[in-house]
Amino acid sequence: MKKIIISILLLAVFLVFWARYNNDPGNILSNLLKRGDLRQGELVYGISLFGFIPLGEAIFKEAKEEELNGRKVYHLSASAKSLKIIAPFLSGTVNLDSYIDRESLNPLVFKQEIFVRGKNDLIREASYDQAQGVMTLAGVRRQVLPNTQDHLSAIYNLRRMDFDKLKDYDININTNQKNYSLKGKSQAGQIALKGKIYKTTFLEASISRRDKNPYHKSTMSMLLLKDEGNLPIMIKAFASGAVINVKLIETR
Repeated sequence: MKKIIISILLLAVFLVFWARYNNDPGNILSNLLKRGDLRQGELVYGISLFGFIPLGEAIFKEAKEEELNGRKVYHLSASAKSLKIIAPFLSGTVNLDSYIDRESLNPLVFKQEIFVRGKNDLIREASYDQAQGVMTLAGVRRQVLPNTQDHLSAIYNLRRMDFDKLKDYDININTNQKNYSLKGKSQAGQIALKGKIYKTTFLEASISRRDKNPYHKSTMSMLLLKDEGNLPIMIKAFASGAVINVKLIETR
């Protein structure tokens, strides 16, 4: 029994150190630079549970200029899929598309598809009338707050903020039923790597319902490379007792 306990403790210590090393910003940046120059095109992220249990891979595509119902928009898209090694336990894919107005950078349409083996498919499309403060989902109209964002447009807008001037931020989000707040602070920092300084911005935020419901709260943090267009290299989200780590592993 004593040997078993010692083995478990050693394994726990190893996993803690591995999670820290695997998600250390300097190591993430170093691995990216080994692959070549950082680019602003397609971004590939690795997803893990608690920083050491691999779950899947996500791809954020570069924004495309398009037209939607006669309006000039940016088309944002992202997809994620589970890894084959965890297929016996979890197998699924997620597709997200957001069409945002080029001037206001507010979403006009948000599409979401979630396919999980053994579960019913989830397909939703929300349309926004920002002038009237209305979101329509499955034929039902709901009131939304000014400049309401979806998941993709919120990240897009965060990347375009000047955090040298803006230390606090508060973004309205609604893609389903209730209005949520993404509220947080920014902090400047840097990563020293091989004699070069890379300026960073660390964002820390809470996500909660605007109606103050205490049971719908989560937190997230994001590390941006400032001189690379506020490029997110690491995202961490905490909800329902689980920590999801997302790190940039490749730029294309």
